[in-house]
Amino acid sequence: MRSVAWIAGLTLAITVWSAAPAAAQDVAPAPPPSCLSDWSCTRVDAPLGLHVSAVEAGGRYVTLEDGSHWEIEYSDRATTAAWRPDDFIGIRTIWAPRGDFDILLTRIGDVEQKAAGRLAGRRAVAFRSADPDPADFDDDLDVE
Repeated sequence: MRSVAWIAGLTLAITVWSAAPAAAQDVAPAPPPSCLSDWSCTRVDAPLGLHVSAVEAGGRYVTLEDGSHWEIEYSDRATTAAWRPDDFIGIRTIWAPRGDFDILLTRIGDVEQKAAGRLAGRRAVAFRSADPDPADFDDDLDVE
């Protein structure tokens, strides 16, 4: 009979102890990281994709139509060297990044080509090669 009372007392003590607030574990949330791009702080929703504006240095850098300039992880540079202006690139977060290359750039086409990248900066937004030349617009105007 004594063991039943002891078990009941122990159960009551554990219940009371576990219901107490864990004050030592309360931590204020960390502020969000500062952003380098208008649309992304890496682990935030990015647009579904953008078109390539330029590929430079043998695939080391890829510039997208919004002016974002991406450095590509070393093992993926042969893949991105084959990308051309106007190729459509999907953008996703890599949840298990390779070092600080935490964005997955995926060329959408017959075969998806994937490359890990990190935001290297911003460039001025330029016309894609498929866009009309803005100098031609003056020729079409009938100014009298």
